[in-house]
Amino acid sequence: MNTGIACESLCCTRPTDQPNGSGAVRNFSATFACGEFVGFCGPDGCGKGLLLNLIGLIEKTDTGRLELFGQDVSGFSAEEAATFRNQACGFLFGHPYLLPSFTVAENLAMPLFKICREETGTARDRTLEVLEFVGAGGLENRSAGTLDSDMRWRVAFARALIHAPNVLIAISPPASALLPLARLAADQFGLTVLWSGERAALEPFADRIIELREGRALP
Repeated sequence: MNTGIACESLCCTRPTDQPNGSGAVRNFSATFACGEFVGFCGPDGCGKGLLLNLIGLIEKTDTGRLELFGQDVSGFSAEEAATFRNQACGFLFGHPYLLPSFTVAENLAMPLFKICREETGTARDRTLEVLEFVGAGGLENRSAGTLDSDMRWRVAFARALIHAPNVLIAISPPASALLPLARLAADQFGLTVLWSGERAALEPFADRIIELREGRALP
């Protein structure tokens, strides 16, 4: 498999009172292949969330080099980082963040129109395709606010995949039922999956697991 992501001596510290991006990453180096599923685990405050924020260009490294899919992004401006992030990365967070008054199709179509500038027909075809993949086929006209928890997460997963990103970054979503789908996406689409969560849940699906303590990867 080809290398998709390369981290070289990444370092970053953030105030511990911040709910997102808090803690530290200390001298983290690793490579992640296209189509590889890598799990991240460790206690609260170990730095795994901040590390994934760095790789997903939500946060900027203090020092170190980061290459994403052949592009050195270490020196990107905030605007350049946002543009690259929107195209290359799909995200799952601790909440599905769907717009409840919008239909499922509308929740998914917005990234396509914003990021890919797809035409309506193409956007609809892609929406139906991804919904079928995640097991939510036939729900495109349902209001997102009427879905149960499982389906809300499946739709959130579909939204993360809708623009065909290179990497899926999942920052401790409480949705372990999606792990088999993430494994399938890595295998079928060559998607690099970086998922932080509990080791026991990740082990059946991840190619490898990286454990962090105080911002450092354990040997």
